[in-house]
Amino acid sequence: MSSSFPFPIKPVPFMYLGDNDRNLPDLSDDEFCDLVAVLKALARSSYPRLEAVPLALNAYNCNQGTDDDGERPWAYFYPITMIPPARLDEKNDLLPNYPEIELDFEVCQDLKRRWRSIRYGGDDNNNNQSMEFSPPARYRFLCFIHKHRIDRKNTLQKGVHTISIWDREWDELIWHDTYHVDRISRRKDIREFWRHVKAPGFIDEVDSREHFMSRIRYRTVYHICEQIEETLRGPVPPRHTIYAVMSTALFHMNNARDLQVSIVPDRLELFGGQHKGLLPRFFAHLLCLCLDVRPGWSRARQKRFVLQFRILERLQWMRLRTREYLELHDSDRDGEYRVDAKKKDGGGRQWMYEALNIP
Repeated sequence: MSSSFPFPIKPVPFMYLGDNDRNLPDLSDDEFCDLVAVLKALARSSYPRLEAVPLALNAYNCNQGTDDDGERPWAYFYPITMIPPARLDEKNDLLPNYPEIELDFEVCQDLKRRWRSIRYGGDDNNNNQSMEFSPPARYRFLCFIHKHRIDRKNTLQKGVHTISIWDREWDELIWHDTYHVDRISRRKDIREFWRHVKAPGFIDEVDSREHFMSRIRYRTVYHICEQIEETLRGPVPPRHTIYAVMSTALFHMNNARDLQVSIVPDRLELFGGQHKGLLPRFFAHLLCLCLDVRPGWSRARQKRFVLQFRILERLQWMRLRTREYLELHDSDRDGEYRVDAKKKDGGGRQWMYEALNIP
């Protein structure tokens, strides 16, 4: 962030000590435990604790260097919302009790800042002259992960996850639903949710409710889940969609300078997050972040910490692709735990591979 602004913008919802270009947060004990919970789930191929997922995705904004194009736009993740079924009579007076969306204060402030358009080489798409001396907006995406209830035979889990992503480049909200069963009902539910939910600082900042509703796009052209069921001759557990939601989010963040980033490829490695740029990269990033925010740990304590995330043998794709990102992660900087790809002996840090069960 430019030094001309006295108060550098930092990724929310974290606190920070001092100022550094890497945006290393001062994690609370609860926040640290949430990141650990997600890391354990990724290493074991289990379902992550839902309330920890948005925080972990928000942490993906932290500890990022500046790329060749400058600072990468950020994405903000709101806590997971439960979507009740739409129940409307002819007079529309039987609405569910929708919770109010209360965005972080800094996110609301960011929505008021000018957005530098990617389409027009960084020109502002907000000509408000009063913002001339304010810092530019950092958040391109506002992301809302939803949980829907589904009643499907032969499945014990009843939760399906979808995600709504507001893109400031296009002033559009794209809703992604990767599960093929009962999509029509979920689309109706999400439409009524956005029609009636209160979201001060967001929807009223964008424009009127009618205009907001006209800017919603429903992306449901995903067939991979159905094809998996045809191959396995059995149902895919609905809650597996949490991996698809996380993958969609990571795809957006990794391609935040892509104009057509909302077109997420309908491929197996994206539905399950196996693509090397998705869950493996996310895992490596969170692991390095956790170690970076605890610089006073001894080597022995680092090893004990990393051993919690020993990757299962059957997750060969996770093991190999995580190694690639650990080798590349800030390899030009020294650190107690870092694996420096430029040094043949790994700088004495090969212990991380063994601890994680990475060949």
